[in-house]
Amino acid sequence: MTPADGNQDVLAAAGSDTIFNITTAIFANANAAAWNSDADNYVNVPPGAPSFAVPGDGNTSAFTLSPTPNGSSAGKTALKNSADAGDGQIDIARSSSSRSTNDPASFEYYGFARDGVAWSSSSTGAGAGLTLTLTQLRDIYRGTITNWSEVGGADAAIKLYLPQVGSGTLSFFTGTVLGFDPATIAGLTINRFQENDGTSIAAADRDVAIAPYSDAQWIAQGNGVESDKRAGFTVNKLTGAGSDGDQVTGSAGAYAPAFADTYLGSRVVYHVLDNRTPAYDQAKRAVGFDEGDDASTASPLCGGALAGLVTQYGFKTIEGDNGLSCTLS
Repeated sequence: MTPADGNQDVLAAAGSDTIFNITTAIFANANAAAWNSDADNYVNVPPGAPSFAVPGDGNTSAFTLSPTPNGSSAGKTALKNSADAGDGQIDIARSSSSRSTNDPASFEYYGFARDGVAWSSSSTGAGAGLTLTLTQLRDIYRGTITNWSEVGGADAAIKLYLPQVGSGTLSFFTGTVLGFDPATIAGLTINRFQENDGTSIAAADRDVAIAPYSDAQWIAQGNGVESDKRAGFTVNKLTGAGSDGDQVTGSAGAYAPAFADTYLGSRVVYHVLDNRTPAYDQAKRAVGFDEGDDASTASPLCGGALAGLVTQYGFKTIEGDNGLSCTLS
């Protein structure tokens, strides 16, 4: 771990909804930790808020984001813009999507957990209790299957929902699970919702809607670790995609991920740093590691000390090099 620099820095993270709450918990640990001897203040900016005030430090004056970056792409754009300007405003991007060809070479992706992305439907609606094949899921989002009765459900037209533009869950689900973007199909109606928030799906549509949902978010909401926004939606089986069983196991308060790492919808989630930012080394102290670090010298997150926190929030832990619980790409 890089030594404390003696400055009381403010480090702000922005971006992904999927890892917002776990990052809040990671930052709470960092802000109270003995290793944070110069009292750096790690601030987690909520996604999609109308405004959010970030205190100032020696690198930048206090500022307000209006609105805040909503989703992985928006968070990474904010990080890049801040690094380009050298203003020290955004130090970390939360991302549930991996490196993009548009990323600057100065971006560093610190993977710290594994999540699954499932298809979801209402537990009391037309698609309740169904198992879909990957082909059926893709045909639904192509618009060639349009009624739940065509896949064993009730006779009701399917309403297609996808997360807000800029969401990492959106780009992963369309790019990896579906293999295409339904929004580009002429004549197909795509409705948008705030990712991992069933309450943001129109109430009149919930019984007939289909939408992607983060397994970790569903678990954390079901276990009471986060506010429950599932609105009766369940994460459902998908066969032919590398993991044919349940997405989650257990019952309320004790849900856990059950998908295999080979599942097509399995993904690593990241904290993204830009090595040009003024507080880059201090950001690594909370969410990263230095070359040659092992579990005893990396950040607590990457050294495995926060493994219990990772599982509490519904994620699976991962293994990196040299005994670390993070990866770098």
